[in-house]
Amino acid sequence: MSLPTALSYLTVLRLPGKRQYDLRRAVFWFPVVGLFIGGFLALSWWGAESIAPRQVAALATILAWTWITGGIHLDGLANTSEALLSWRSRASMHEILTTPHIGPLGMTAVFAVLATKGIALDNMPVDRAAVALFAAPVFGRSSQLLATALSPYAKDEGVAVTAFTGKRAWMRFVVALAPLVVILQLGPERAVVAFLGWLILVLLLVHRIRSLLGGMTGGTMGALTEIVEAWIMVAATLDPPRILPVGF
Repeated sequence: MSLPTALSYLTVLRLPGKRQYDLRRAVFWFPVVGLFIGGFLALSWWGAESIAPRQVAALATILAWTWITGGIHLDGLANTSEALLSWRSRASMHEILTTPHIGPLGMTAVFAVLATKGIALDNMPVDRAAVALFAAPVFGRSSQLLATALSPYAKDEGVAVTAFTGKRAWMRFVVALAPLVVILQLGPERAVVAFLGWLILVLLLVHRIRSLLGGMTGGTMGALTEIVEAWIMVAATLDPPRILPVGF
């Protein structure tokens, strides 16, 4: 039941009556869920772009992106932004993370990420945009798995606490990195920029969150996912210098 549990936890495809998730094994399926979400988005993009103007297709795809995840990562981004940018005590930050209310900092963060994804999508060739849409969710969910190897859970209990259970850090690294080969479809130069930027971003964010909160939470995992996805979309728009001769 590990894959169905991962799908239920990360998407709107909920298991009937499921409210508590045992993620000890399901966490290793997170990158696979990213592949599923990416495939859904790529197909949505191709379908929308074939019948609607480019900007409308981009907007429809971003809405589909939000729908398939149930907006849970955007909620985590909003709460994390409100907490970490409040410059309050650790206890106060944790309290903010649990509140259902979203303030101006959270709304700004959500708008910035959604706008970044939409603008990036509108500024790529159709085929490259489809690859980016396929890759971004994979990187986002691999980031979550990697975070469980780099940081403890910040609380004694919580929805995501079981994702951090276990000592197999090396396996988490291997499983998190393996699916990232999908980025090669963007070309070697963009792949290098995207991967290195992703690695630096994850390490910096996890370190910063851990220093402020004592570890990761479900909300900060969602924020990490959204920021990483936005980065991959931006990286896919770049035209870095060639590192291989023409023909490779």
